[in-house]
Amino acid sequence: MIDRTEDMRSSEALKNWKECNEVTMSFLESVPEKIYPNKPFQPRFRPFSWEFACLLTTRQMYINGIKCGNLDGNSECVPEKEAEEYSKEKMKIELARTDELIHEIIKGKEKTITFFGKKTSTPALMSWLMQHEQLHFGKLMIYAAQAGLDQPKELKKMWGEGSFSKS
Repeated sequence: MIDRTEDMRSSEALKNWKECNEVTMSFLESVPEKIYPNKPFQPRFRPFSWEFACLLTTRQMYINGIKCGNLDGNSECVPEKEAEEYSKEKMKIELARTDELIHEIIKGKEKTITFFGKKTSTPALMSWLMQHEQLHFGKLMIYAAQAGLDQPKELKKMWGEGSFSKS
C-alpha cells in the first residue's frame, strides 16, 4: 500500500495557503487607490501600502531563504521602502508572483532550513509565514474599519460570518 500522508499534508498546506493568499489579495483589492498610500490613523500605525510592502518583502525573504537553505535578516528581498511605493496594480502582480513560488515550495520536497541560526523545516516556515500574513489581517481589519471599508468576504469566509456580526 502506498503511503499518501506526505501528499495529503502538502495538499492541506496548499489549501490553507490558497485561502490565506485569497484574503491578502481581497484586502488589497478592497482598498481604494486614493487611500492606498495613506495612514488610516494619524500619527500612529503605517499606511495601507506599507502593510502590503511588508507582506511582499516577507514572502520574498522566505522564498529566497528557503531556496538557499538559510533564512535570516539578510535573505534577499526588494527594499521595503521601494515596495511601499508600488502602485496597487504593481503590488498585485508582485504578490501573485510570490504566490506561485510559494505553491512550488509547498508542493516540493520538505527541506531543512537554517532559520536565524536554528534548523527547521519548510512546513514550519510556511506556517510562520501564514501567521505573519494573519497578523497583518488584524491590522488591515482595523484600518478598513477606520476608513469605512467593508471587511473582505474572503476574510469572513475564513473566520466565519458570525465573527463579524454587529450584534
